[in-house]
Amino acid sequence: MEPKDMPPTDFTAVDPAYFKVRLLTWLANTALYLIIALVPLGLALFGVQVPRWLVVLPPLLVLGTALWALALIRRRVRALGYSERAEDLVVRSGVLFRKRVVIPYGRLQYVEMSSGPLERRYGLCRLTVNTAAGAATAVIPGIPAREGQQLRERLVAAGEEKMIGL
Repeated sequence: MEPKDMPPTDFTAVDPAYFKVRLLTWLANTALYLIIALVPLGLALFGVQVPRWLVVLPPLLVLGTALWALALIRRRVRALGYSERAEDLVVRSGVLFRKRVVIPYGRLQYVEMSSGPLERRYGLCRLTVNTAAGAATAVIPGIPAREGQQLRERLVAAGEEKMIGL
């Protein structure tokens, strides 16, 4: 739903493969937290006196939190998007706490393109758009690498054009 003070905008969604990146990241984080949560159980198996609640509660909390996060991953990925308008770039994100960052091209300082190992595996990248004052930063994850390069070039060109005032 669009806020009342902002006109409807057609957003470009992130690549569907970004869901796999987020899912694998979720899996790795959950495994790490679960291993840590199971330490008291391991100690109890070796004969160390550990309160029963310390054996049971941490793994249950990790699993409950992980399942809640898993349920939100697809919605979080669908909520990501960007829109190139005539005078500015709009980036949206968030499911529970929605966020929109509007960056006028004239305030654009630089655009950084990066990708981690999982993003590279799926041919994706992440653009970070920074303003001159550093007050606003917009991150657009899950863009196909070729499209990300083209978007970066368009944004830089639009920023130069607006700064020069052509």
